[in-house]
Amino acid sequence: MEHKTMKSSNASLGAGGTIIVVIFVVVCLTVFASLSFVTAISDLKLAKKTEEINSDYYDTHGKAEEKLSEICGVLDSISDSHPTSEYFYGSASGLLSEIEGISAIEKNSSSLKIYYEALGTKNQKICVTLNIFYDELIGQPRYDIETWNLTAIELPVFEEQNIDLWKGLE
Repeated sequence: MEHKTMKSSNASLGAGGTIIVVIFVVVCLTVFASLSFVTAISDLKLAKKTEEINSDYYDTHGKAEEKLSEICGVLDSISDSHPTSEYFYGSASGLLSEIEGISAIEKNSSSLKIYYEALGTKNQKICVTLNIFYDELIGQPRYDIETWNLTAIELPVFEEQNIDLWKGLE
């Protein structure tokens, strides 16, 4: 008679290794999912911040264009009442300095250089320098935009303070 001894076992020999691999895969997928979520949130925050800064830039640019339009209106009114260049430069410097935020940088008999700024709300401003001259051939004032620059608003400079934290024995 043959006598067979059989072990009865429900678990195979490799089941422990498979469970460890499954747990490792689930942990890796969870980590990658959370990293993707964090990356998506920071991308959203960056997109919102970029939208705010771009919107502020276009608002600031619009303010600078409005100021330029106001300057053109003043120059046209001067040229209508003073048809010669001598009168034009004398009147232009006085009337343009009355507009808020405009300062004359350089004034001579053949041109006038003015400067103004359009301030934004997100630490930016547009600085504009115009060269204004009177074209005697057509009897009209003209301007050249010398600079139209977006710059950061100057932040206050704080003095460096050294604070001694150690009050013990020396």
